[in-house]
Amino acid sequence: MGIVRAAASSDGRKRAKARANVALFRLGLLILVIYITRLCQLAAESSQSYGYSNKDYAPSQRRPSSILPRRLISVFGSESSGSTFLATTIAIAAGAFPEEGGVNRTLPSDRYNNTGRTIVERVVAKRAMSPNGDIEVTHLSLPWGSLNKNLNCDVKFSRNIETVEALVPEPCFRFERESLWRHRLEVKAPSACRDEVHISEAENGWSCGAKCGQGSNDGYALYPIRFLTNITSHIEWNLARSVDVTAVLSIRDQSISLEGKKNAHCKQHQIARAEQIRASVIMQQAIRKYGPSGRVIVVSYESLMMLKEPYLYRIYESLGIDSKYSPDLTKDGNAKYVQ
Repeated sequence: MGIVRAAASSDGRKRAKARANVALFRLGLLILVIYITRLCQLAAESSQSYGYSNKDYAPSQRRPSSILPRRLISVFGSESSGSTFLATTIAIAAGAFPEEGGVNRTLPSDRYNNTGRTIVERVVAKRAMSPNGDIEVTHLSLPWGSLNKNLNCDVKFSRNIETVEALVPEPCFRFERESLWRHRLEVKAPSACRDEVHISEAENGWSCGAKCGQGSNDGYALYPIRFLTNITSHIEWNLARSVDVTAVLSIRDQSISLEGKKNAHCKQHQIARAEQIRASVIMQQAIRKYGPSGRVIVVSYESLMMLKEPYLYRIYESLGIDSKYSPDLTKDGNAKYVQ
């Protein structure tokens, strides 16, 4: 009888120990789930800290009052690749630039430019906006900006050309060399640059696109006089701000493009070629990451000159533009370089 009671007591202790082990296992599992969940939250917060996420934001999420466009088409290309021609053509087709070929642009007013001096742009040199502010077409050569043909080729200067993250909206753009000019400091950045575009000297977890302005330049992104733009980060910077963005890459025969670049931008062969290679690497990176999703579209200048409207209208279709506009495609810019 005592043996039976001892066996029963032993079985009870085993069952109690088993239940305790199960309870400990469940508690450990619960703690693990909580820990993993928190790690996921921290990872998400970290990805958002630079303004980027894997989510492709819909334009409808944007507030109508934003200074950001709902639709952004950014045209990039090595210097003398036909990118100005392509950007102007797309801007006219999208209703962001007048077909008659000229738009008045008023420069910022300040103590030395009280009424805001007006200049006339015949092509899309940097950007064009539709009247309702919905569509913006930007144009950035790689590199963009210039001192002059000789200084662009200065070895020390050309080696130190910076690569910026993105091109910000025009009201938030300022050249760094102007950031100390007293009459420029009188013109403050719109509050939307800080509140909506998140360009600020404050540690707000967002990036400024270029160098963040400080003090009286707060709200401005400060740019070098001549710079390259990382197309991949330009796309991500805009997607993080709910802008429907597409990059269009203008590609031209590299030998012809190089000759054009030497004539107009930098006459020294080695420096011009080195800049052309840097531009090519930037475009290759963008194609690899965003080509499959359609965020990057490649346009060949030679194909456009040969195939004309059918090719051009296919570009419009890819960009969601409903237009039959066509420039004069009989003037092949390559002819003068071919003997």
